[in-house]
Amino acid sequence: MEERRKNQRVGVAFPVECALPAKKDYFYTVAKDLSHHGAKIIINDFLAKGDIIKVNLNMIDKMLYLRAKVAWCSKERTSCERYIAGLEFVAPNKENEKELSCFLNKIYNS
Repeated sequence: MEERRKNQRVGVAFPVECALPAKKDYFYTVAKDLSHHGAKIIINDFLAKGDIIKVNLNMIDKMLYLRAKVAWCSKERTSCERYIAGLEFVAPNKENEKELSCFLNKIYNS
């Protein structure tokens, strides 16, 4: 499969708070990888491609509040009860872009 990402993703495992604005439904999950433009999360319920969700990333010393579009969602290979979803961050503000970039640079360089 051809790699289409703009930036390399870093393998991480940290908690993420998400919300489906249309349903006003919050859920907590784990991000499995992260880049400047997106993330991969584990979820219990299917998300449709194109759905918009709010993503709150805990950067240890600061919370980043982002919006993301679901790029894809599929069953997790090791579990028939969970899904993996690829998220693409939508229109992050400059401050969030800077904070995310600094965080990822710390991970890249460690």
